[in-house]
Amino acid sequence: MSKTIIISLIISLTLTLFLETGFYLIVYIKKYNLKDLLLVVLVNIITNPVVVLTYWLMTRYTGFNPVIVIIPLEISAVLTEGYYYKRYGQFFKKPFLFSLAANGFSYATGLFIQFI
Repeated sequence: MSKTIIISLIISLTLTLFLETGFYLIVYIKKYNLKDLLLVVLVNIITNPVVVLTYWLMTRYTGFNPVIVIIPLEISAVLTEGYYYKRYGQFFKKPFLFSLAANGFSYATGLFIQFI
């Protein structure tokens, strides 16, 4: 594995953890729960590297259009995270909606960072 992908994995995971835990704290400021916050961290540690590595491999070695690759990857991340929030979370009222919003927020922020 090249040094570039390792750096990309570290940066992506760090930014995702920062953004999605921050998103959780903003959304659930009145019902902040350490267990749910830890769950947000753990599910992102599981899903983010898989999404980033799969995206990198698929776009690098298959020539697939990046948009065609990222859409199913992000959908699978949202569904996986939503499942874990529903199954193990304590105060997630709409776990799949939270997952979609948190992932949308972090993805859009990542695009903005790349743009500037």
